[in-house]
Amino acid sequence: MDDVLIQAVIQGLLIGATYGFVALGMGIVYSVSGVINFSHGDFVTFGMFLCYTFWGAFALDPYLSVAITLPLFAVFGAVLYRFLIRPIVGVHMLMIIQLTLGLSFMLQNGLLMVFGGQPLRTPSAFEAKLLFVGDSIVMRWPLVIAFVVSVFLAGLLYWVLQKTDLGRSIRAVHQNARAAALVGINVMAVRTITFAAGFGILAIAAALLLPGTPAHPGMGLRYTVITLMVIMLGGMTNFVGILLGGLVIGVAEAIGTVYVSGIAGMMMPYAIFVLALLFRPKGLIAGH
Repeated sequence: MDDVLIQAVIQGLLIGATYGFVALGMGIVYSVSGVINFSHGDFVTFGMFLCYTFWGAFALDPYLSVAITLPLFAVFGAVLYRFLIRPIVGVHMLMIIQLTLGLSFMLQNGLLMVFGGQPLRTPSAFEAKLLFVGDSIVMRWPLVIAFVVSVFLAGLLYWVLQKTDLGRSIRAVHQNARAAALVGINVMAVRTITFAAGFGILAIAAALLLPGTPAHPGMGLRYTVITLMVIMLGGMTNFVGILLGGLVIGVAEAIGTVYVSGIAGMMMPYAIFVLALLFRPKGLIAGH
């Protein structure tokens, strides 16, 4: 294996873990409510611009501003579910799609009106730092930090789901909401908490992705598409599979960029996604 390929694979794994973490935010929401949020990526973008705002106002590093954006996003996720999503859950899937697409357009246009259409850079203490491994492997510290934090938090989320009462309640609602309600679980509270957690994940992901990445109001669609690919690769509600799906998409993106020129290289993740659906339509890891 040549050094260029090793570098591409490592780069893909680093960014892929973050993709998987972003997708976990959608996966945990879908697992208890059946809601697919088509404004998912736009909320990531919104989180990036919030970090930019706090940097401009208080010179806060994006890694520090997450202490403010995380609770804001968690509260917003809970309010969004309680007053917008919950009243139409179970009515018709098309209404939820229209609602979340409407949120996407509102966020994009709101950011355009406030910040304009030019990409904006948010400085960070780590954005220009490099990590050298041996003589040929170079990694950007923001990607290393994003990888470590994403894997750690994904592991923490998995532990919460498997070992805590809240996690057991979430899994019960996922398996059968009516039966969960019959044994005394507050289904609405569980769903509200998972929406809050899902949006909190987006606030963290925005801070992890931002250093070294110019923020633009229209970039949310890309993150939404990547998220949808990742959760479909992972099996929708299989959290281990979702993280693995993120790694696959990240590596495919990195290798495509290095070895295939132009548009064809950018299409590599989508080609891998189509092939995976053909041969593993239920996800990379079977079962839930």
